[in-house]
Amino acid sequence: MARDISSGFETEIDASLMRPIILTKAEFDSGDLRLWTGLGDLTYNSEIYTGSGNLLKMNSVKETQNLSANNVSFEVSGLPSGVISIALSEDYQDRPIAAYFGVLDENFALIADPYQIFAGQMDVMGIKDDGVTSRITVDTESELILLNETGEQRYTPEDQKSLYPNDEGFDFVPNVKDLELSFGSGRLD
Repeated sequence: MARDISSGFETEIDASLMRPIILTKAEFDSGDLRLWTGLGDLTYNSEIYTGSGNLLKMNSVKETQNLSANNVSFEVSGLPSGVISIALSEDYQDRPIAAYFGVLDENFALIADPYQIFAGQMDVMGIKDDGVTSRITVDTESELILLNETGEQRYTPEDQKSLYPNDEGFDFVPNVKDLELSFGSGRLD
């Protein structure tokens, strides 16, 4: 399958020495949590990603030939208490999370346009604290999981008005249920 990557990105991938990184963005009400697998701050797409070194882990992203929803687990350890409080207090389920594969050049600058390797929603979060270090694990579901969900809709006036506020067609349905119509009883000449 062909990938839509920039020429600079492709050049660095083909280089004899490659410096790969992963960027992760999780969206919360209080703000986005943006981490990358390096040290210091890194700017991508006008957003600052905080370096987490080897504290950020992600299991492998599965890619199949058939259209299927695959999940990915992220794990972050050695977190400050502010991030732990976000995990404990904020609603995270069904919030967007994405991961990008990027490459650094010989000056450790990010090559433009990292490739998105995963996009989905946060599902289950686990927190482990052994008194010395804290670890947060986030299990996610791919955006393709939405294809398995049914969009339940009823033929009621309320459902119709949620789509078309001025439509009154379903308001008359209850009156029709007891309506008697005689077909074929009269003759037209």
